[in-house]
Amino acid sequence: MYGVILWSDQDAQRAVIWCEDHGKLAYFNPHTDAVASVAGENPPLGVGDLIKFHVRDWCTVRRASKVELVSAAQFPDLAGGLAIAGAEVKQSQTMDLGNVIAFRKSPELSQCATA
Repeated sequence: MYGVILWSDQDAQRAVIWCEDHGKLAYFNPHTDAVASVAGENPPLGVGDLIKFHVRDWCTVRRASKVELVSAAQFPDLAGGLAIAGAEVKQSQTMDLGNVIAFRKSPELSQCATA
C-alpha cells in the first residue's frame, strides 16, 4: 500500500500514515514493526513523505511494516490541508440548517457494529 506521513518523530522514527485506501490511519514504530532498509540504513521519515508499506490490523489499530521511502516531501501540505478541511466540516455542521433535520447516530446502532 502507499501512504503519506502525516506526523513523525524523526528521533524515534515513529510515524502516523494516511493510507491510499482512505481507511483508518496506520501507525509505524521501527522498534515493533519491520522496516525495509537501503544499504543498511533506515531513511528518516518526515511529514509529507510518500511511502510504500505493508499494513496489518492489530487489535483495533493498523500497523505499518516493511516501510520504504518512495519520495521525500512529496506532499508537505497534506496534513495542514486535512486539518483545514476538518475544521470546515465541523463549522458547517454547526450552521443553521433551517427546515433540515440532522440525523445523528444513535447508541443502539453503534452497538450493532460490534456484534
